[in-house]
Amino acid sequence: MRSLSVFFVVFSFLCAPQFGYAQELNEQYLETCDCCDTLLCRDKLTGNWFGHRTSLAQQGIVVESALTQFYQGVASGGAEQKFRYGDKLDLFILGDTGRMGLWRGGKIKIHAVDWQFGQNVIGDAAGLAPVNANLVSPLPEPSFALTHLLYEHELGGGFTAVVGRNNTLDFWETLYPDYGRGVDGFMNMSIPMPMNATPSMPFISNIAAIMKAGERGLQAAFVVMESQESPTTVGLDFPNGVTLVGLARNNTNFGGLRGSHTILGTYATGEYTSFDTSDWVIVPPGGVTPTQQTGSWMLQYLAEQRIWADPCNDRRYTKLFGRVGVSDEDTSPFGVTASVSIEAFGAMDNRPNDRMGMGYFYSGLNSDFKSLFVFANPLEDVHGGEVYYNAEITPWFHLTGDLQVVNPGPQALDTAVVIGLRGKIDF
Repeated sequence: MRSLSVFFVVFSFLCAPQFGYAQELNEQYLETCDCCDTLLCRDKLTGNWFGHRTSLAQQGIVVESALTQFYQGVASGGAEQKFRYGDKLDLFILGDTGRMGLWRGGKIKIHAVDWQFGQNVIGDAAGLAPVNANLVSPLPEPSFALTHLLYEHELGGGFTAVVGRNNTLDFWETLYPDYGRGVDGFMNMSIPMPMNATPSMPFISNIAAIMKAGERGLQAAFVVMESQESPTTVGLDFPNGVTLVGLARNNTNFGGLRGSHTILGTYATGEYTSFDTSDWVIVPPGGVTPTQQTGSWMLQYLAEQRIWADPCNDRRYTKLFGRVGVSDEDTSPFGVTASVSIEAFGAMDNRPNDRMGMGYFYSGLNSDFKSLFVFANPLEDVHGGEVYYNAEITPWFHLTGDLQVVNPGPQALDTAVVIGLRGKIDF
């Protein structure tokens, strides 16, 4: 209860009059006016900075930030029944080099502050199905870093060259702008994202890429990544080869409603521990040395389809999302993973800025990975579901109620029932 009290004390303080998490540099900032700049109706808590926010956008610079607070706990089952309070402070800076008066065709995207503080219940609930996607970054513990710094340059014909530091949570927003990064939509990482990308695709790393975009976003990409995880450090030494990522997307318009089909594949060239114990070397007395395998791969199919859309408001729609993937059984803990979900964005006429969703995921563990724990702590496949409702309290403050039921993996643990409250304030 002390943590819950802290949540509302912090919220009350931030609601006092004071002078915002960005996706793309878009025209809405250039059209911002002060016609509704009272505290309860402005889009950002800090308003338009007496016109300076619009002025910066006209010069090619967007600065936005958000504080997201989580009060989440395991009500029953899992490894430990405990409620914990945690925070994430994000600061994004977007720059258009043309508008900045430098050169045309360049964009800079920076996740300048990725600061996690407080606690989370990922380990208490289900470590193989993180119940709080946003609090795994930069690390699943209190941590601070600049996790995303990309420069994009238009090459013509829809092609773009990209180089820099990449955060997968932010990259996924390029594919699915409405997925929510764990601060707006689903909180469990296993529903929107391919868990079987481990270990072939590092979560935060350096990349170089060629991407092809159309009117409806990314269509194809080829990415070379440094396969080493570097969430809080900066370097470029390729200690374990590279990861090659290929992506192809086909946008559809079935029944006049938007959809897409995406194939995503990875191949890592480095050395990884093999879970096939038949090749492990026995070291007397009673020890073993795991063998290493060259290369690891993952393949994923993802599809989304709107099943309803408001013809007068493109921000109001209901969509289905599903994915299924396989990975290298010798190096990845996961074999077959899948999820299916439905989300409604502004589905109610009187609540046009609310969103809600429910989803189910399945993460099948590879048999060789399970065999490592058969005597100490036997494992079974991980699966579960989530339901959430994200309510707009004010345009700059959203409050989400979240319920997850997850089979955590270890057979000794009961099904985890996880209850969460999430408050997001856009500055």
